[in-house]
Amino acid sequence: MAGIPTPQEIFGASNGASGTASAPATNTAMQAIDRFNTQAAAAAQTAGQNLIATYLEHLGILQFIGLIVFLAIVAGIVYFVIETGWWTLRVERFHEIVLQSNISKRSARTSWDAIESHFYRGTENDLKVAILEADKLLNDALREAGIMGIQLGDRLKKANERQIPNLNELWQAHKLRNQIAHEPNFKLKRDLAERALKIYETGLKNLGVFDDGRPV
Repeated sequence: MAGIPTPQEIFGASNGASGTASAPATNTAMQAIDRFNTQAAAAAQTAGQNLIATYLEHLGILQFIGLIVFLAIVAGIVYFVIETGWWTLRVERFHEIVLQSNISKRSARTSWDAIESHFYRGTENDLKVAILEADKLLNDALREAGIMGIQLGDRLKKANERQIPNLNELWQAHKLRNQIAHEPNFKLKRDLAERALKIYETGLKNLGVFDDGRPV
């Protein structure tokens, strides 16, 4: 029986032939997958480039549309403020706070009478005291009105000309006050003191503390 192959030899030969045949098929599948991945990546890259090109091509249109939307929003806000009287209510509320504050018109009159007394005495020291007290009265009015700040200068920075029309003049008067307070040798003339007191008086009138420029 030397010429008859054994089962091991038969199956062994069969397995060898099968393994040899499957190798090319596996390689073909892997190549197909690689080609698919390459094509997919190229397609994605092309799509991204096309999207960017389209965006850049229409960028001017998008900016124009964005500007129109922005202007529409601004117009809507302005319309709301005007039609609803929102800003007017804020200003009126500001005046109500002042008028209902601890700085009553009676106490304001008392304080201003004392300020005028110093002014009419006419000495340089009295003129300086009048300016210092007027500045303090304005600071109290702004504090009670809810304008935050440690000192008058801080509050003036947060106020606006809608609330106090002579705001810039008050800044000048406050600078004069600072000169008096921090420069011992500062010489204050009567006419300068008088102009400053009129500015303070007008500012307090604008806040509603005074009526017609005078305490009531």
